[in-house]
Amino acid sequence: MTLLSTELDATAALRLKMQILHHGIVPTRPFLDHYGAPYLEKRRAYGNADDLAFVGDSLPQEAYLGPARIITSLNIRPASPWRLDWSEEEGFFVGDVHGTVVTPVDFPRRPAFYDYPMSSGGTVKNLITLYGGGSLGIFVYGRCALVDMGKACQYCSIEPNRSKTDIDFANVVSEAKLREALALALTDTAAPIKQIMINGGNFPDPDKSFRYYARLVRAAREVLDESGREDIELHLIVYPPSDLELFAELKGIDVGVAINTEVYDAEIFRKICPGKTVVGGQRHLHDALCRAAEILGPGHVYSILVGGLEPQESMDTGMEFLSGYGVTPIINVFHADPGTPLYSHPEPSIERIREMGTSLERLFREHSFMTPFYMSCGRNSIDTEAYLGLFSRLPA
Repeated sequence: MTLLSTELDATAALRLKMQILHHGIVPTRPFLDHYGAPYLEKRRAYGNADDLAFVGDSLPQEAYLGPARIITSLNIRPASPWRLDWSEEEGFFVGDVHGTVVTPVDFPRRPAFYDYPMSSGGTVKNLITLYGGGSLGIFVYGRCALVDMGKACQYCSIEPNRSKTDIDFANVVSEAKLREALALALTDTAAPIKQIMINGGNFPDPDKSFRYYARLVRAAREVLDESGREDIELHLIVYPPSDLELFAELKGIDVGVAINTEVYDAEIFRKICPGKTVVGGQRHLHDALCRAAEILGPGHVYSILVGGLEPQESMDTGMEFLSGYGVTPIINVFHADPGTPLYSHPEPSIERIREMGTSLERLFREHSFMTPFYMSCGRNSIDTEAYLGLFSRLPA
């Protein structure tokens, strides 16, 4: 793979992102010795995708590649041919196994709001993470009913992360704490905030769970409106209620709602999402997406597919199904997290990532209502790059 050593154009940056999503990356000793303030440290509110030997190190969550600032995750894999490195001459850079500089690299800065004190103790960073360089990630429930019933999604690393790593996040975020933390974070005008993303694990009762998340979203909308920050989007990732008419509680809030398909192939869904199969089933997820799009309108409903867990043909069928009902598909490239049943599952090849992106790019061209869920802040996702038409510009 030949890249410029000084800067990458957008397509070359995408090619490097695809390499890193497939292989992961490993930090060198010089990198670990020099990485720190003012850069953002990796925090694990949800799960952990890194080799456990590196969990105690100060690591970046993501990196900006090239002048186009394509953002990529930095999942740590010791066997990767790609290095996060540092030298006196180059500063921070991505290199290969020979120490050759591939490109200089930049990282999100640690926001000032992380250290703003909360009235009940602790600081804002105990409730909010700056994700992808531009998203305020609020993980409001650190457990999941599917984990508790022994039927977690097979790629989910909530349990191994929360039980085995040092977590300083609130286990349950109340409405009052969300309001206070979010209001404080939004006063930090130097932070490059593009969106607010609320998500978390499922409570046992799907309807009560949905109502709880809906109440928090309404609170977040009020805080956001009071801040005057009209440039910031509000997003929610949630499991659907049993009563699909409850989606009306989100009407008029101007929120993007993601209800995740995970995979479209029915047999693979049953294997890797055993809890969701028992609680509602795949048909219920599909019905929920269609009803949500009817109530909230095209362009307000999204659905993540985990890229690399099913054949491209069934993924394409799933994305066609979603977009046909006014739902925007999102592709998050699969990463094998330590401690999960799918830890030994191979991460998708570079060619496969390209196939996914090319299919998603075609749908963006065909459907005017579709916009990225993670616009310019999706570290494992490829929806921004597809929306920008970068996959069709890749050399053969």
